[in-house]
Amino acid sequence: MVTRVAVIGAGGMGSWFARFFKSRGDSVIVSDRDRRKARSLASRIRARCASSNAQAARESDIVIIATPVNVVSDVIKEIVPILRRNTLLCDVCAVKSAVIPALRSAERRGIRVASIHPMFGPLASGLRDKVIVVACIGKDRRGIDMVKRVFQGARIFLADPDAHDKQTALTLALPHFLNMAFASAISRKRKLAEVRKFAGRTFHLQMLLAETVATEPDTTADIQITNKQFAIILRELQRDIQSLARLIYRRDRPKLIARYRRIKELLSTDPEFSVARKTFEKICEVSSTISKG
Repeated sequence: MVTRVAVIGAGGMGSWFARFFKSRGDSVIVSDRDRRKARSLASRIRARCASSNAQAARESDIVIIATPVNVVSDVIKEIVPILRRNTLLCDVCAVKSAVIPALRSAERRGIRVASIHPMFGPLASGLRDKVIVVACIGKDRRGIDMVKRVFQGARIFLADPDAHDKQTALTLALPHFLNMAFASAISRKRKLAEVRKFAGRTFHLQMLLAETVATEPDTTADIQITNKQFAIILRELQRDIQSLARLIYRRDRPKLIARYRRIKELLSTDPEFSVARKTFEKICEVSSTISKG
C-alpha cells in the first residue's frame, strides 16, 4: 500500500523530506504559504501541490510540518480537526518548547505525534548514520515507534523536550549568534574584498560559517528568540566577554594567558580535542581546493 505523505513547508528541510518520501515511492503532496515555492518543489520532484494546508493534510497517513518555528503551532491547530486518527504528525522544529503543547493537544485526539529534530541539513544525501533527535512528548510511544520504522538507517535518539532545548541553546543558537556577531563586526563599513587580502585560514573558515548562517536570517532569529534557554547562555556569554575584555584593556598578559590555558584545559575533556588541529588542517585544505575549483 502506498503511503500518503503531506509536507507542509517547501523550504530547505521541507524539500528534503519531500524528496525523501518521494524516493521511497510514497505519494507526496506539498503545501506552503508561498504558493510559487510549493509549485516549484512539486514540479521538481513530480509531486502534487495543495491549494492549502488543509487539503495537503486531509487523508494523509503522514504529515511533516517543516515551517518556521513561529508558525508551527498555528499550523498544527489548523490541520488537527481534519486529521484522521492514527495519522503520524511530525514537526521538525529546532526548538521544542514552542510546539509541544500543540502536539499534546493533537495526541489527545488520537493522532500519533512525534517531535523530531533532524541533525543534518537540506543537502544531506540519504539517512545512513544521520542523527534524528525525537523529543518525548507523553506516554504514547506509537509516534516514536513509527518514526523508527519510517526513518530506518538513521540514528534515533530520544530526549526530554527541556533537555533538548538546553542542549541546542549551546549547539545551535549560540554558534548562530556568535557567527552573526562576527559578521556584524567584520562587515561594518568595511570593504570585505580588501579585508580578505589579509585573511588567514582561521578567518576564511570563520567567514564561511558566518556567511552560511547569514543566508537564513529568519531561521537564525527564530532559533535564538524562541529557545528560552538561550537567554541564560547569552547572559553567561556577556559576562565572559566582559571579563576577557577587561584583561585586554588592562593589557594584563599573565592573567589573560592563564584564562586561555584554563579554557584549553576544560576543552581538553572533549573527545575530539586531540584531533582538532588535524581536522582543522584538513577542512582548510578541502575548502581551499573547492574555492580554487
